[in-house]
Amino acid sequence: MRILVSLLLSPAILASQTVPERSAVLQEEAKLVAEGQLSQAQSLLEKTIASFPKDPDLQFELGMVYFRQKNWAGAIESYRASLEGARERINTLYYLAESYVMESDMDAAQEAIARAAELAPNDAQVCQKYGEILTSTIDTRQQALDWLEKARKINSNLPRIDFEIGKTQFQLTNIQGAIGDLELALKRNPADGEASYYLAESWASLGDWKQAGDQYRYALSHSYENGPTYYGLGRALAESGEFAEALAPLRHALELQPSLIKTHFQLGKAYRQLGRTQEAQREARLYDLMTDRVNTAQDLNDPDQVRAWKRVKPLLEKNQERQALELLEKSPASEGEGAHYLLGTMYFSMGRAEDARRMLLSASKENPQSAKARAFLGMIELASGETAGAEDTFRSSLALHSGETLALIGMGTIRYQQQHWAESAGYLEKSRTADPGAMYMLCDDYFRIGKTEDALLMAEVIRAYAGDQKSLLDELDKLIREHQNQ
Repeated sequence: MRILVSLLLSPAILASQTVPERSAVLQEEAKLVAEGQLSQAQSLLEKTIASFPKDPDLQFELGMVYFRQKNWAGAIESYRASLEGARERINTLYYLAESYVMESDMDAAQEAIARAAELAPNDAQVCQKYGEILTSTIDTRQQALDWLEKARKINSNLPRIDFEIGKTQFQLTNIQGAIGDLELALKRNPADGEASYYLAESWASLGDWKQAGDQYRYALSHSYENGPTYYGLGRALAESGEFAEALAPLRHALELQPSLIKTHFQLGKAYRQLGRTQEAQREARLYDLMTDRVNTAQDLNDPDQVRAWKRVKPLLEKNQERQALELLEKSPASEGEGAHYLLGTMYFSMGRAEDARRMLLSASKENPQSAKARAFLGMIELASGETAGAEDTFRSSLALHSGETLALIGMGTIRYQQQHWAESAGYLEKSRTADPGAMYMLCDDYFRIGKTEDALLMAEVIRAYAGDQKSLLDELDKLIREHQNQ
């Protein structure tokens, strides 16, 4: 009997022992976080969670440690685990939404903060965060403004609420409303350079170049120094007829952000007005070379395709191809080229070339007039070393559509590999590609056929589109040095 009583009591005794242990862990974790010892706090929580995996408090605190470490994926996993045990915790949903924002998963962020807003519709911070997230897409921007204004009505002292409302008004082209809110933001915080920038943009939209110029200068003097702000100041000066003064900020804008293509237009305009014809012509050529280029990667970054990819990828990882096709057939992402084409591109992005080839062959059979499907198929063949077959496929694509960008890039690449520089340049020029790698080949082509000025101009175009592709930019600098030393 004594043994039986002992067995019956032991769960209760153990439970009573876990409470102080858990409480002590949370206290120790809070102390470690306060001291900045995040790794130690993480280890402590992870060890304790191994014994209590469903404890929502422990999971939330681990999520907060990950959040402070900017480990967004870890934070998301922990917050989701916390919500399994406490589904209606506003704080957890709030930080889950913010973590999704940092991962650029705006659909999931919107879903999480919407749940928080349902649970706490009058929480000012939740309303503000909901508004912030909704501003990320044009279709929900008016709804965003409604939530932001509701947040300000609940608590007018929320950090940067006037700025966020003013910026959203600007994005909705309600310029007068934007000016009022942005001026209020600056009145509350005169050091807010970003608010001054958007106020400058608002005045520029109304063509008030003096006011715009003053606000761009104010933004720059209050730590909001970036390419667009210098561009704005340069444009305001040019529009005011101060062409010589406009040159320095416009040049600096390009130094900070070579992708600001419209800066070349403004520089060309300023040089022309100053009688500096040769420089004006060069800027005009650069502007022409940089505009209207075709971004072949943009298809894969379409919002509908991004959403479809998030749902399809787990299915493909489990080799559930039929379910993936069924999902894509119902998705707006597959409109135009069809589900087989889209699945082929997805397989290719996963490194599954043979599955991609199979899907694209199916896409070509379903739609024999699809130049794009054949061009993508040619790229897979080229990547697999099947040069002759790839050339035939590219030619069949161009027979259907002589301007198919991917096929032109493919033909240019083959001729480049064959060292037929002039023919390669012809295909790549016609493609109007925005792909930095393809433009690098074109730059090299120009050097090799003696078109040095064209090569140097193309180098500027590459810098505008390459962004942070440091290795490619290093290769570009090396290429220029090699040819200039010859």
